[in-house]
Formats: sequence, structure tokens, C-alpha cells
Amino acid sequence: MDKSLINISNEVKLGLKNKKPIVALESTLISHGLPYPENVKVAKSSINAVKNNGVIPATIGIINGKIKVGLNEDEIIFFAKNKNIHKVTMNNLALTINNRNNGATTVGSTINIAAKLGIKFFATGGIGGVHLNSEKTMDISSDLYELSKNNIFVVCSGAKSILDINKTYEKLESLGIPRIGYKINYMPGFWYYETNNEVDNNFERIKDLVKYLKTTEKLNNKTSILLFNQIKEKETINKIKINKWIKLSLKKAEKLNLKGKKISPFLISEINKLSKNKTLDVNMRLIINNANLAGKLAYNYFIS
Repeated sequence: MDKSLINISNEVKLGLKNKKPIVALESTLISHGLPYPENVKVAKSSINAVKNNGVIPATIGIINGKIKVGLNEDEIIFFAKNKNIHKVTMNNLALTINNRNNGATTVGSTINIAAKLGIKFFATGGIGGVHLNSEKTMDISSDLYELSKNNIFVVCSGAKSILDINKTYEKLESLGIPRIGYKINYMPGFWYYETNNEVDNNFERIKDLVKYLKTTEKLNNKTSILLFNQIKEKETINKIKINKWIKLSLKKAEKLNLKGKKISPFLISEINKLSKNKTLDVNMRLIINNANLAGKLAYNYFIS
């Protein structure tokens, strides 16, 4: 990547130079995924969760057409409050830079940038995936394709509940992306505890999971490794309730004739209203929890 396109914070720059453990974090959840001021709280808590493990956090975003790796507090607040932040995938990354716009990086674009810099770990809430009714719309998140092309360890709580979870699970396999559990035998359901889809392997101990990650490195694996993590079952929401809220929200979206990029934010917002902010609470908890695990793994990976 051309150095003129990127601005790396001093902390991250020193970390890369000295081969220190770093965890990348996305900025879309700040600008598009969570409301203010919860988005600031989660961003800061995620950074602190990584730091508390002796690891360097690197939140990635685009400011005035320049990729910033390692957003500071003022920049995080800027992303949290500004209503004119573009949602940046690999599809519009070059345009955002060329037009000197401000942009929040998604899972896909964040891992692409992080992998090019040699950052090994990334944490998020839930990945994108195959959308409901994809057989008609052909709507599949570019996150999946970036996961298949970039070698990085991704800690998440499965795919977002509003997606077609079963098709997403199968698509991950067809793209050669390992689906690994940490203290969970099934792919998490994001807002609900777990799906019916078994993980490829469940590791109960950090050191065993780190050993596996080292093995994938020796194989020169070209894909990402998905590491499924979930908060306690009592902190999640009943699956039946979630599916009921999704159906109600989908019907409303159809009546409003919402399509493409407008659907997911609408569904997330609508379901949060129906849940009386319970889905927002779960989302916040699992994002921070995943940042904490990514920090632990990164630290143990680099000292082993």
C-alpha cells in the first residue's frame, strides 16, 4: 500500500516496527452500527479491553481521504457524531480516498487494510453474510470474500442475526474459511446464544487455540480464521423472540420498499425498538467481550 494514502498513529507505528501484538478494530460500528453516545462508550471500552491485555489497539477509519490506523479519542467522537460518514467497503474505498471523504471501514475493508500492514488480529461484533432472500436479490456481504482473501484472525460472535445464518455457514465452508469455536460448540447467533451449526473445532483453552493459529501460519494459510466467541447464555436473547422481531421488521421494510444498503440498518434499528433496547445491550456486550478475547489471543500468540 502506498504510504501517501495512510496515516498510522505513533503507537501503532512503533508496534509494527517492533513486532508487538496489535488488534485491529473497525469504525463502521461507531458511525453506523450503534447510536450516540453508546458508540463512543463501546469504542473506548473495546480499546481499553485490548490495552488491558498488554496489546496495542488500532481502530481504522478514513479521514479527509486518508486511511487512519489508530484513531484517537477526538477522531472516535468525530465518527460517532458526524452524520456524513461514508460506509466503506472495498468497492468504494478508492473513491472515498480519491474524493477526500470521511469513511468508516466495514469488517471487510478493515481486515484488508490490517492484513496489508501485517496486523494479525481483528475483533468485531458480528460479520456480514448471506442475506435473507439472497436467491432473489443475490445480496451477499463482501465481508465473506475479504475473509477468503486475507490472512487474519477474526474474533466475532457469528454473523448478524438478521442474515440467513445457515447459508452464511455453508458459504464460509465453500470459501475455505475455518469456523473455530472458543468455549462454544456451535456457531453463535449474535443476539441469541447459538445456532444449530457446529463449529469445525471447539477450543476450551487459550494456549490450545494459539497453538492451532500457529499451525495455520506454518501452512501459509491464505484465508482468515473465524474465531467464534459468545457472551454468557443468560446475557443473550431467546432465539424465538429474535426471529419473531426479525419477521415483523422485514414486513415493515417490505411495505416501505427498502432495498440494498438501507435494509440492514433499518432492521437493526427496528428490532432494537421491539426489544426495548435489549439487542443494543447485547451488541455492546459482545463487541467488548470479543475485543478482550482478541487481546488475550494476540498477547499469547506473540509471546509463544
